[in-house]
Amino acid sequence: MPRFSPPRGALRLAAASLAAALTLAGCATGPDPGPDLVTGDDGGSGPASTSESATASLPALTAPASELSWTDCADSAVRTYGVRPATGTRIECAVLDSPIDPADQDAGTLTVSLTRVRSASTPTQAVPVVLTTGSDFPSTLGALLLATGPGRSLLDTNPVVAVDRRGLADSSAVDCLTRDERTAIFTNGQVGRARDTAARIETLTTAAASASDGCTEALDPTQLSYSIANAAADIDTLRRAWKVDRLALLGIGEGADVVLAYTADFGGRAGRIILDTPTAFGKPAKDRARLTAGGVQSALQTFAQRCAAADSCPMGGDPAGTLARVLADARAGRLGSLSEAQALSAITTALATSPSSSATTRQVATMVADAANGDVDTLAAAAERGATLRLSDGQLLARCNDATGTVGQNEVPALITRWADQYPLTGTDTAMSLLRCSGWGTAPTSNPPSDLPVVPVVLNTTDDPVNGGQGARELNATLLRAGVTPFAVRWDGLGYSTLANSTCAAALVTDYLGTTPLSGPTERDCPT
Repeated sequence: MPRFSPPRGALRLAAASLAAALTLAGCATGPDPGPDLVTGDDGGSGPASTSESATASLPALTAPASELSWTDCADSAVRTYGVRPATGTRIECAVLDSPIDPADQDAGTLTVSLTRVRSASTPTQAVPVVLTTGSDFPSTLGALLLATGPGRSLLDTNPVVAVDRRGLADSSAVDCLTRDERTAIFTNGQVGRARDTAARIETLTTAAASASDGCTEALDPTQLSYSIANAAADIDTLRRAWKVDRLALLGIGEGADVVLAYTADFGGRAGRIILDTPTAFGKPAKDRARLTAGGVQSALQTFAQRCAAADSCPMGGDPAGTLARVLADARAGRLGSLSEAQALSAITTALATSPSSSATTRQVATMVADAANGDVDTLAAAAERGATLRLSDGQLLARCNDATGTVGQNEVPALITRWADQYPLTGTDTAMSLLRCSGWGTAPTSNPPSDLPVVPVVLNTTDDPVNGGQGARELNATLLRAGVTPFAVRWDGLGYSTLANSTCAAALVTDYLGTTPLSGPTERDCPT
């Protein structure tokens, strides 16, 4: 994957003429809130309550009036992400220059990468769905997963356009850490002889602080311009380039935070809001980590249970025990150079980036079983892929920009003790991960939307191997405070995206993208 590699002390900004900036920005100097919400019958006493206006009608969505310069990139996308969509899938790429600071048009631009995914049946003038996975993965991977799994039926009616979070892909990818800093962060401090908790904490916090200094120097003065608010602004740059009033938005995992930030900052420009396995918007870092530890623990237990229920599980008669032993061996340094963080990343990434199926369960179980028997080659390769997809310099920068209520290194030992008891597979690693942003600056906190222009759809599974799937419960309170009761869909499966893995969820989303409001129960179940 090409990388943007500024020297420390300088930032290379994509060139943009004033005319181009004015065209894309619509001559605005800040967020464009969009069309007013529907008013009440009195003709103008103010916006109607969101629950009333949003259920009475759906905002109109239109196809782009002006298109980007799309080029075929199927071969490179498959090669980069290791995911091969269904036959006939059309994969095209484009780039877009977006203002670094939407409130300061003279601050320069950076390049945002986009990927459009369609099927052979997608109508030419169909309304696109704008997809973001936030900092979980490059959003392009999220689009490929959708095109690979059962949810690809959505593509027969609507194209999906993935907007990679700034700093993650192609020419604008941030590259500001040293090799040693990356190694310490990838391994959560488990480098060389740093095996005990105190040594790991010292190694990780030292590397994190050094990485912060280096990235701050390389990116100054824009080191805090990679937050979810900036990601939301990039999406609105796309809306203006398309010359449409509203967007259909799909946020998967941490991408749901980006969609909510967009809704808060750009008001009625959100014409549809789909939140898929969302994280807990606005929660402090420690609370988000605790939810992740519990949810990923549940996902790993479900993985072991599914293997146990199948014929001839590669992990033997006690799959849960085999999985626990491999992770314990990694924690103790008995898997060669593989750390616990790398082993967990390998397993959870493999589960997240393949369709939820018995074949995926067996493939990942074989990898774990091989490691238990002393052959760590496949697990090591999967760990390298996990680092590439989930822990690039740009992703670390974005997550640290977003962090709230950061945790000090003196708090971590107690968290490890408590969480390791509650979540034996994930607790120690999750607590250590809180130190990856030690010493980093954080961007201003994004506020949740106070109202929404449309009732959102929330898709969720409690067995998400990336974020844990526990955020939907927390998010529900945020939506209620905004005056809406979402359409909530539960999928009792194991996977990163409910939409990608469920034809039932895809059918509901297809209906939601139409002109008729959804009806029926607001809580539904989709079969696995």
